[in-house]
Amino acid sequence: MFSGTQSLPSDDGGPRITGGTQTLLGQYPSAVIIETPYIIQNCMGTVVNRQHVLTAASCVMNPTTFVLINPFWLRVIAGDINITPVSARREVRNVIRSYVHPNYNRLTDGNNLAVLRVDVPYPEFHNTIEPALFNNRILADNTQCQFAGWGAAQNQDTAAVRPNQFVVTQPILTTASCNAANVHNNRVQQTMICAGALAAGQNAVCRGNMGGGLYCNGRLTGVLAFGLGCGVANQPAVYMDVRQYTQWIETQFTRTDNPPPGWTPPQPL
Repeated sequence: MFSGTQSLPSDDGGPRITGGTQTLLGQYPSAVIIETPYIIQNCMGTVVNRQHVLTAASCVMNPTTFVLINPFWLRVIAGDINITPVSARREVRNVIRSYVHPNYNRLTDGNNLAVLRVDVPYPEFHNTIEPALFNNRILADNTQCQFAGWGAAQNQDTAAVRPNQFVVTQPILTTASCNAANVHNNRVQQTMICAGALAAGQNAVCRGNMGGGLYCNGRLTGVLAFGLGCGVANQPAVYMDVRQYTQWIETQFTRTDNPPPGWTPPQPL
């Protein structure tokens, strides 16, 4: 998730991440890993009730053909802060439904959201798996928010994902500063939140973090949509503003249809 690395003793001798703070078991009980064969470093998501996970639409669309992939290929890992070693609290689920926002646009990342239904509900009273509460307030610029997850240290196709969950502080930035020509050049829409830093630094999201949650005042505020700059200057993260999508998200919980693999959203070509 961060851009810097340092060599620490480890079984594989690989790099470890600098910056941020390693989390404790149960500190971010709604953060999950979404395993997909289409993205090398996988994605992230957030448990929003006992049978549903919120993530980015781009995590469940084929990156080559741009169509909805078969949920059969997706798995959700919850209840753990380590990829290895495995905790006794880990719960692994298969995905049985993928509900992508009907107006998702892969060209602009507009409405980049998806709700996944898992095959077996998560157990109640599980102290390392807990649904996130939604933020329902407009937050002031420079509000200090947090992003917790697993990700790579470098923006490379072959970059390894660190095995432990870390949390970094991500201040909310002004939309105007993020839409500057040398930053995101007007890509940040009114349904999005920009957070992180304009200056280069280690505390930044990177490969493997797509679809992960931004927490402000302990509540789920954003879903990572783009801006995986891995700490380079002028590449802050951009999130879908959960507050503006709460009704759509909750409507997916009771859907009974099964969108077929191969579905594509209506968008400009």
